[in-house]
Amino acid sequence: MTTLPTGLRAARDLLRQMHRTVAEARDQVVTNDPRPTHTAETVPIALVPRHHARLRQTAARRHAMLAQHIGALLAAMRQTGPEQDDGYIEQPTLLNTAETRVVSAVCSACKGACCTAGREQAFLRVRTMREYAAAHPLLTDDEIVQAYLAYLPERALHPGCVYQGARGCTLPRDMRSAICNRYLCTGLQQAVDAATPETVGVFVAHRDGVKVSGGRLRALPVLG
Repeated sequence: MTTLPTGLRAARDLLRQMHRTVAEARDQVVTNDPRPTHTAETVPIALVPRHHARLRQTAARRHAMLAQHIGALLAAMRQTGPEQDDGYIEQPTLLNTAETRVVSAVCSACKGACCTAGREQAFLRVRTMREYAAAHPLLTDDEIVQAYLAYLPERALHPGCVYQGARGCTLPRDMRSAICNRYLCTGLQQAVDAATPETVGVFVAHRDGVKVSGGRLRALPVLG
C-alpha cells in the first residue's frame, strides 16, 4: 500500500471535507426545493475557485502586446508545417448536451479563474492561427490580427486574460486556443462526470484556501 506524504494526505483530507460540506449544503437546498425534479442525483456539486479581479478599462498597451503576439505566431506559422505545432490539449473534450450546460453554469460562476494566466497572449498558439487561417484563406496576416483585435472588450478583468469581459470570454470559440475550449478544472470535471440527461442544475461553491463559500444552486442555461 502506498503511503502519502503527510502534506499530501492532509490536503486530500481537507478537500474531502470540503466536498462533504458542499454536498450537505446541496442536500439541504434540494430538500427544501418544492420541485420534485431537484434531488441530490439531478443536482451535482462543483467546488471551484473564484476569480476576484475587477473590470478595468483595457489599456492600449495590452492591445499592442496582443497584436505583437499574434503577429509573431503568424510569422512562425508561415515558416513551419503543422507537424511542428505543439499538440498540447488539441484533442476535443467530447461533451454531450447535459455536460455542456453544466460547463456553462459552472464557468460563469467561477468567472474564469483558469483564464487568468492568458494575460496579453490569451493562450493563442501557432496551431490556433493555422486553423483560423485555413478557415479564412482570403485573409492576410494583418487582417487576421485585426480580426482578433476586433473582439477585445472595452473593459476586461485585470489581472486576467485580455478577452475576459463582463459576460465572460468575448472571443468566439472558433478563434480560441484549443486549451480554452477543452480544459476542465478538477471541480468542473467532477461535475461533468456526474451529469446525466436528467441533470437540472448544479450546486456551485467556491474554495479559497481552506475555506468554502458561496454555495448556490445554478440553473442550467438553454443552449442556442
